[in-house]
Amino acid sequence: MPPFSQTGDEDMAERGNGDVPGDAPDDAEASDADGDEQRRLPPPETVLEAVADETFGLPFADLPALSGADDRTVGLAMALLPRLQPQRRRDLLAAMQQLSEDDVTLDFDRIHLAALLDQDVATRILAMHGLREHDRLEYAELLTGIVGDDPASAVRAEAATSLGNFVVGIEFGMVPTELAERIAEALRERVEDVTEDDEVRGTALEAAGASSEEWVAELIAEQYETGNTRMRVASVVAMGRHGSDDWLPILIQSFEDEDDDVRAAAATSAGQLLLEAAIQPLTLLLDEEQEPDVQVAAIRAMGEIAGEEAEAILVRLLESDEPHIAEAADLAIEELQMMSVDFQAEALQ
Repeated sequence: MPPFSQTGDEDMAERGNGDVPGDAPDDAEASDADGDEQRRLPPPETVLEAVADETFGLPFADLPALSGADDRTVGLAMALLPRLQPQRRRDLLAAMQQLSEDDVTLDFDRIHLAALLDQDVATRILAMHGLREHDRLEYAELLTGIVGDDPASAVRAEAATSLGNFVVGIEFGMVPTELAERIAEALRERVEDVTEDDEVRGTALEAAGASSEEWVAELIAEQYETGNTRMRVASVVAMGRHGSDDWLPILIQSFEDEDDDVRAAAATSAGQLLLEAAIQPLTLLLDEEQEPDVQVAAIRAMGEIAGEEAEAILVRLLESDEPHIAEAADLAIEELQMMSVDFQAEALQ
């Protein structure tokens, strides 16, 4: 591999053009890379030097060298990030997220954690995107502070969404009691603070929805009855995450709501409850609905509920003259069949 100090055409091609996901190799390039199993990655400091040189695109193919960063590499990254232009920082985080989605063995978490301190709002949000699968309790501690204290409402909303993953962990007993209480209190404060931005309040309610705590059900019902449109959407989303069968009549009632987002969220949540009683109302919704997003949500919901009745309806929808309906039905059937295979495999174990 030529050193990064060279500026020939071959080197520029290898280092990418700085666009994300355009820096990602195409299928043919990826295939060549897979075949070159002996390819050695440069040292992390060399990759960071290339990242620092903003006259070139990001060294996309070499970024895996930053996976599993040790303390020295994290220190170098923390020193480098503030010196980069905001767009360069965003492109770097987006590229690492894309790489980790393509290869689950890659771990850029420590770099993303360092970026949580960035001055740029978009960079902080991208850092949290890259940490969506990060389940270390120390990260939950950070999020409980960010959700209430970050000056940007978009960052607070993203933090609330991320805390939703830990709420699920609380329900499975995977979070210590004291931390679980802090997470719950942080989310509850956001929802109940009427001076807070609606998007933050809404995402906080959606995140809290997975909790079986009594106050959560009370907040969901309260916001459904008295909240503005954003909070009503959030309450309907939270019903699906909450998972109680008792919400189904309200969700079915919401199929007739005037707001498209409410109807789409209601269809999605009805699917999450996995109740066959929702299939016929979903079918009626689909028959009467004109909004494509709501139609697709209803089809996906039937795929989640599964069963013979749902599958028969989905098969009929394959013949729809509307391409988005036929495509959604095809995807739902595919997922339904994959679930069936998984269940059969588990039964044989």
